[in-house]
Amino acid sequence: MVRVAVAGGTSSLGRLVVNAIVATKKHDVFVLSRKDSNIFAESNVKLFAVDYTVPATITAVLEENRIDTVISCLNLNTREASDAQLNLIEGVGKSSTVKRFAPSEFGLDNLEVAKVVFDYPVLEFKIAAIDKLKEFPSLKSIRFITGMFMDFFGPPPNPPQINVISVIIDPEHAKAGIPGNGSATILTTHTTDVARFVAAALSLPDWPEKVIIQGDRLTLNEVVAVAESVKGSKFDVTYSSVEDLKAGKITELPSNIPRYAFLPKPMVEGITQTFTIGMAIGLFDIKGPLLNDLIPEVKPISLEAFLKKSLQL
Repeated sequence: MVRVAVAGGTSSLGRLVVNAIVATKKHDVFVLSRKDSNIFAESNVKLFAVDYTVPATITAVLEENRIDTVISCLNLNTREASDAQLNLIEGVGKSSTVKRFAPSEFGLDNLEVAKVVFDYPVLEFKIAAIDKLKEFPSLKSIRFITGMFMDFFGPPPNPPQINVISVIIDPEHAKAGIPGNGSATILTTHTTDVARFVAAALSLPDWPEKVIIQGDRLTLNEVVAVAESVKGSKFDVTYSSVEDLKAGKITELPSNIPRYAFLPKPMVEGITQTFTIGMAIGLFDIKGPLLNDLIPEVKPISLEAFLKKSLQL
């Protein structure tokens, strides 16, 4: 049995990870949060409000509750959030009870991204966490690499599990905006499967430095073909060069238009630009050791199965 704390476990991917760990019925689960909350009042999950500006208070909470593993699911979209994770690592590293830590990676292999010229706003924050972990060599760490969240390829459930926009394909409106010529390969994994793999990884006797969680691996043209097959109709497909994407010429997907009410259009286009350029230049064609091979009992959903489920077909 592991005593595991999930930082940022009250919402989005963190909440899915908490739920997946609870579902195993194998471990004691704790949540670290900036604010106190009773959302876990009807479960055995214990939530602790921590001050991410004071690492010593984090250390105290971890030691008092004999927590041996910490998983960070903090959303690193701001410097404040990055500083919170760095202080979390400081608090974890100085704890006498914590032996394993997973930084908030979940996406690209950022050490590989750092080798190329690519405008990736959160890269600085991701690398800072990796560098910070070097200060604590006795702390075992693992980076979960997931590729593109599959959730971005179909309509979200109600209520949504994470905040998503439509990227590349818009199955509801039979439209697609493909970077390059569509031959680039991408790794894509649904967030619920990411959570299930993370939960199962708690039982591994050893953690490698990096593992890839693979839901599906397809070329961009294959992504469109799968969506067309599921829908039973041809899509209106627009291909955009990397140069056009860098110039801000983004194909608008109709499902994103109502989302502008809570996520402004320039922000949606910025997210789309980052993802699509990254795909076109091969950053989502992630290779390496698969967590799937270490935990074969966890069966991830394919893109085809996800689209059939999300579109209720």
